Amino acid sequence: MRLAMPIARITSQGLVAIALLVAALWACILAENSIARSARLTGAQSLHELQLLRSGIRKANVPAPLRLWRRSRSV
Repeated sequence: MRLAMPIARITSQGLVAIALLVAALWACILAENSIARSARLTGAQSLHELQLLRSGIRKANVPAPLRLWRRSRSV
């Protein structure tokens, strides 16, 4: 009768490493979902603002043109 030999043994250091990597993976997945949600929200806000501008409800804030030099006054 032969005793079964384990093919692989996981040490406690290996289990800790696996747990840390799984936690890092979940952190990346949650961060990606948060970034994607924020991007969708920003896109929807931009489209809504564009609709308001096109319909004339809101006017665009356009800055005054920049003058690089002053004209001298004629005396």
